[in-house]
Amino acid sequence: MVTQNLKAVSSLTEKLPSTAPFWCVGMVLLVCMALFAGCGGGDPRLTEALENIENPDGAFRLQGLKTFSAMGEQAKPHADKVAALLKDTSPEVREMAVTLLTDWGHSSPEVVQELSAMAAGDENAVARSTALEALSKLGAQEEFLKASKAILAGDDAYLKREALYAIGQSSKESVTAMKSELEAIAGGSDEDLASVAKSALKTLEE
Repeated sequence: MVTQNLKAVSSLTEKLPSTAPFWCVGMVLLVCMALFAGCGGGDPRLTEALENIENPDGAFRLQGLKTFSAMGEQAKPHADKVAALLKDTSPEVREMAVTLLTDWGHSSPEVVQELSAMAAGDENAVARSTALEALSKLGAQEEFLKASKAILAGDDAYLKREALYAIGQSSKESVTAMKSELEAIAGGSDEDLASVAKSALKTLEE
């Protein structure tokens, strides 16, 4: 009887379709899903932001950069595309691009060169001061001091104040290098600028 049952079971399993093909199909599907998730899926925010920064409308480009900012380090691999926006026609886009590159510590020679040009003569005062501060934070000391001297020699009170703040917050080396300019402003008639210059000079006493 046992032999007959075994034969019956054997006969039944021979008639059943093999599960091997189904197992293979399942594995292929899993591999495809993994590849899609790693390469083709990604974060939809990143995809949208990449599209936005290429948009001819400045409002979209700015929104794309804001999305990058919200994503933090996840968007850092696209720093070169952000760097290209340092020459954007929109001052808000240029300013946001500077801020992002500074946060990411992206200080390639090309970026430093562009920041130097912005700090020296961007038509927008806010973008110009942002670029100046970025030079300091990225450690581009020579370019930072050169741009600071040019601003302090100019007539724009807003830029002068921003430059004085940046110098005071940078390092003792920067303050020392700019000491004569700071002392001249500290003894000047503009009380607001004089106060900021004196505050920067105090860092030498610390």
